[in-house]
Amino acid sequence: MFKLIGSAIILIASALFGINKYNTYYERKRLLLAIRDGVEQVENNLRCACPPLYDCFLCSGEFFEKAALLIGQGAYPQEAVKEAARSFHFLKKEDVALIDRFAAGLCAQDLAGQLSNTAYFSSQLEKNIIVAEDELNSRGKLFLKGCLLTAAAVVILLI
Repeated sequence: MFKLIGSAIILIASALFGINKYNTYYERKRLLLAIRDGVEQVENNLRCACPPLYDCFLCSGEFFEKAALLIGQGAYPQEAVKEAARSFHFLKKEDVALIDRFAAGLCAQDLAGQLSNTAYFSSQLEKNIIVAEDELNSRGKLFLKGCLLTAAAVVILLI
């Protein structure tokens, strides 16, 4: 009886651990895709009307809306974007470093500089999205399947 209960607990715990790890890779990819879509929206806003960055960031996805909220609270756009990047714990160091470089370019004085910054950021972000997708397909699935297989092996040894 205790072996069965212990086996069930081991299977559930390892499944939850594997799902949590898989979810981390999935959320990173999802957030990077959302940032890419937001950058396209910001770029389109800049091309059409060239409003202030606060207005460009509104309605441009969860990442840029968080940055707009921080700008509304009195932060500079560069600092708001950096702080927004640090608030999402799914992003890796290289993602945050890329966003920091983008934030540093937000101080461009003219429209051409802003558009150049967003175009460069978009191209670099595409590379990170490809890496995130590869990690999701390899490491994420490995964690999920590996945890379940390890738990199954432990359960077989217990029984």
